[in-house]
Amino acid sequence: MSAGGAGVARVLEKLATSVKDGNYYEAHQMYHSVCQRYLKQRKIASALQLLHQGAKNMLEHDQLGSAADLASRMLDVYDGEKLGVDDATRSRALDIFYDFPLRTEQCDQYVRNSLKWSAKFGEYPTGDPLMHHAIGSRYYKEKQYYDAEFHFLYGPSSSAAAYGHMAHDWSTEDYFPDAGYFILRAVVQYLALRKIHHAATAFEAFAKDLPADAKAQTVPFDKVAEFTVGKTPTPEVVVYKSSLVNFAQLLVLCAQMDAPAQFTVLRNEYRSVYSFDGFVVEMVEKIADVLFGLGPKRAANPFEDIMKSFFGGAPGGGAAPRAARPSIQSSIQNLDMD
Repeated sequence: MSAGGAGVARVLEKLATSVKDGNYYEAHQMYHSVCQRYLKQRKIASALQLLHQGAKNMLEHDQLGSAADLASRMLDVYDGEKLGVDDATRSRALDIFYDFPLRTEQCDQYVRNSLKWSAKFGEYPTGDPLMHHAIGSRYYKEKQYYDAEFHFLYGPSSSAAAYGHMAHDWSTEDYFPDAGYFILRAVVQYLALRKIHHAATAFEAFAKDLPADAKAQTVPFDKVAEFTVGKTPTPEVVVYKSSLVNFAQLLVLCAQMDAPAQFTVLRNEYRSVYSFDGFVVEMVEKIADVLFGLGPKRAANPFEDIMKSFFGGAPGGGAAPRAARPSIQSSIQNLDMD
C-alpha cells in the first residue's frame, strides 16, 4: 500500500470509530472537511472512497440524514468531475443504495439523483439500464412491485424477463382477480416505449410461470385475430382462460408483425375487456400512435411525463385496482373455436 493509500485508510478507520462511538455529528463534519481537502489536492479517488465509506458507515448506524448527505456529496463529485458511468462509478453508487432502507424519503431521493447523474453522463437519457435493473431487482425482491415496475421498463432485456416473472408473482398477491392484468401492464408499457422485444420477453417469462390449467388450447393466429398477414407464416398461439393474457399476447404479435389493420381489429374486439383501467386504455392509445401511426402525433417521448414525474417527485405509471371487480370473461372475445 502506498503512503497515500495508508493515510486514507487511517482516516477512514478513525472516522469509522467515531461513528461507531456515536459521535455522528462530529464524524459527519469531518467527512466533509477531509473530503474538501482531498478535492483541493486533486485526490479525487480518495475523496470518493471517503464519501462512499462514510455514507455506508452512517447507514450501518441508522443515520439516514447524514448518510444521504454524504451520498449526495459523492454524486456532486461525480458531476463536478464529469465522471461517466462505468463499472467503478456504477458499483459505488449502487453499493450505497443497497444499504438504504427502502420506502424512505432519503432512499427515494438518492435513487432519483443517481439516475439523474447516470442520464447526464451516460449513454441513455432515461438513466443507465444496468442501474435501473439493479434498483428494480431489489424492489422486486422486497415486493415493492410498483417501484420495481418503473425501473424494469428502462432496464436491459434481463429486466424484461424479471418483469415477466414479477408480473406472475404480483398476480398472486390478491391485488386483482385476473392474473392477466399484471402482464398486460408490462406489455402495454413496453410497446408504448417501442420496446417490442422487451414486451415479448416479459410475456414469455410470465407464460412460463403460469400453471398448465391456465391454458385452454392452441390455435392459429389468423383464427384468433380473423386475418392473415400477407405471406408471413401464421404463428400458433396459446389461448388462455384469461382474456387479459390473450390480449397481451396478441398485442405483442401485432407489434412483431407490424400489422396496424389487425391491431385495430384487436383493439376494438378487446376494448370492453381492458377499458376498466384508464392507464391501460392510455397505453393502448399510445401504442396505436407510436407503433402503428393510428393516433394523433406527439413530438414528445411517450413516457416523458413519467420520467419528469420520477425525477421531480413521485413516479407515475398508474395503479393496479385493488378493489374486487366484476369477473372478466375468461375466453377470447368472438372466437369460434369449433
